[in-house]
Amino acid sequence: PALYFGMGTSEPKIREFLTYAGIQISIGEISKLLIKEQDPFHAEKNAVYEAGLRSSPWQHIDDTATRVAGQNEHCHVVCNPVYTVYQTTPHKDRLSVLDVLRNGRPRCFRLNAAALAYLENVPLSKATRQSLQAECSDTELDEPAFQQSLARLLPNLGEHQRKAITDAAAIAAYHADPLWPIVEMLVCDDAPQFVGVTDALTLCWVHAGRPYKKLLPVIPLQDRKS
Repeated sequence: PALYFGMGTSEPKIREFLTYAGIQISIGEISKLLIKEQDPFHAEKNAVYEAGLRSSPWQHIDDTATRVAGQNEHCHVVCNPVYTVYQTTPHKDRLSVLDVLRNGRPRCFRLNAAALAYLENVPLSKATRQSLQAECSDTELDEPAFQQSLARLLPNLGEHQRKAITDAAAIAAYHADPLWPIVEMLVCDDAPQFVGVTDALTLCWVHAGRPYKKLLPVIPLQDRKS
């Protein structure tokens, strides 16, 4: 797959390369490996990802624009020194970041005390906060059930308020998951979709160093150091 998808090598050239390495394989078998019976590869990727998340309390994360079937999407990179995983999603909002960190498992939501704490700095009316407090529970809901519950509880919510509450409930459910490794710190840039997802954020050295090139030295010592 790396030769074909990563390097753009044709199937005949892959066969030629493998033949030089002493591996006898047909072009048909190469094609089969590329497009059929992918479940073992997916299972291996999932195992590598889960082990990578468990290997450290911190993870690097970033995303970059990509094209999928002619549509703009976003490729997310999650890694630390022992592994790297790539996942592509249609969006790069906070829910998509959680989807990536949860390896595409079905979305879940908890409107519990942790979610309400996340919403403390979000501009919500007193009546809205009281309604949320009355509904506070550790019950986990899937996405359709949560959205139905929210529509029933607060039918007149604005778009931004609804998004903030949805994000808060998704983050709370992520941190309450006992079966999946939870990232404690993300090393990333300061894009808003990463804020609040983990207990701590820190800038990677590439992003942290970018402002330095904008500084203007004003004394001879600074000029020599630059």
